[in-house]
Amino acid sequence: MSAIQQFLLNPANHDMLAVLKGARNGLVYGCKIRFPHALVMTLLFSHKPWPAKIKGIITATRTHALNLCKFVTIYKLLLLLQKKLNGGKERDLDTFVAGGLGGWWVFGERTAINEQIVLYVMSRVILSFLPRLYSTTSNQPKYPISPLNHPLPSLTSQQGNPKPIPPSQLPFSIVSALSWAGVMYIFRHRGERLQPGMNNSMRYLYHDSEAWTSLKTLLWHNK
Repeated sequence: MSAIQQFLLNPANHDMLAVLKGARNGLVYGCKIRFPHALVMTLLFSHKPWPAKIKGIITATRTHALNLCKFVTIYKLLLLLQKKLNGGKERDLDTFVAGGLGGWWVFGERTAINEQIVLYVMSRVILSFLPRLYSTTSNQPKYPISPLNHPLPSLTSQQGNPKPIPPSQLPFSIVSALSWAGVMYIFRHRGERLQPGMNNSMRYLYHDSEAWTSLKTLLWHNK
């Protein structure tokens, strides 16, 4: 065990072991957040037989966990590659490039789960650009109502309840890449602007995977 401990704590092995722990954290985190979501949504809205419900929950959890695992792995490897090509120095845009390529590769295919994840990430990127302080002295109504020039269609009509049309593949891939590029850059350089829940997720996936004290905290327990 002493030889294993020495290997784990050797600075020369840190970068590749951090990739391994990042993959582990992505797998665990994906399971933690997708399983309860899939379970609740299936119990509330699915009318399929129980075997199909269970299979759907397992499939959604596995897909989310594996995608996060792959993204963290690719992201960390691309950071190491860029750093090595730049003489061991990190550049400001390294996170943007690694996040964009990882987002395109892993989340670029438009599926229901990928669409949910990309929308979540994109919303956090957009919100990060909002001012941090807000005025409370405005006399404007909180929810202004614009006049309508034409009546709304009935909620039971075809026009009032249209069937959703999914986005095209290429635009979705571009949005996915830009969303992940943006969120990884913001987390690295302007982390205080991210929504707290997103910030905590990022810390678990990328900061916590940089430290361990034993084989147990590398592969089993996060800390």
